[in-house]
Amino acid sequence: MPEYDNTNKGAAFRKDNANPKAPKWAGPLNVEGKDFEISVWEKTSKQGDVFLSFGIKEPWKKGVDSHNKAKGNGFQPQGREDDSDIPF
Repeated sequence: MPEYDNTNKGAAFRKDNANPKAPKWAGPLNVEGKDFEISVWEKTSKQGDVFLSFGIKEPWKKGVDSHNKAKGNGFQPQGREDDSDIPF
């Protein structure tokens, strides 16, 4: 049986979350062979029309600080080798 090809396809699954700002839907998305995560919020416009708002990002990987990587600020947590100059 041929393997399923998910190129240029995605899916969003309903998320139950108590946080009202959290996305109501989330799931995988593939664009031209590259994997992403999609988040979907249900919102209401000022005119009262319901619409969907989308967010797309690279998949979360354990051990990678994607929050700071996305900012491009070069932040990398580092330990101190010598704490002798700390006054406490």
